[in-house]
Amino acid sequence: MAIHEKFKEFREDVLQIRQREAARRLGIDPAALSNYELGKRDFPYDLLLKAKEAFNMTDEQYLAMLLGRPYGKGRKDAERLSAETNEAKARYYSRFADAYGDLIRDSPELRELIVLLAAQEPAVRREMLNLVKGMVEMYRKMNRLP
Repeated sequence: MAIHEKFKEFREDVLQIRQREAARRLGIDPAALSNYELGKRDFPYDLLLKAKEAFNMTDEQYLAMLLGRPYGKGRKDAERLSAETNEAKARYYSRFADAYGDLIRDSPELRELIVLLAAQEPAVRREMLNLVKGMVEMYRKMNRLP
């Protein structure tokens, strides 16, 4: 399996995050990440290092991605894979909280939005978040922001 396939597998199956979220964490355009994941362009080495840090990959996960190999010495049992997936997600979310905790602490409006969203049913919450994301994207385009 090639690097681009292993990266996509890690993002989707282990972290369970969307391409747009991964791209933002890496500081690149989602279209560029799509090209890397599809194998249309080679991953730059510095971006792979940034991904290791941003997603808090273990050395084993990082080497497996670079070498296009399964983790460990071959097939893993479902229990070990599940445990490693849970650990990787926990590391990612911990780093995410560290990176954006100040924003939450310093933004009463954001905390208010989170409380409002938390009170909604999942389908309504998803709809509301998509509306907010759309408004933010529109604002960014109107004001030519990155």
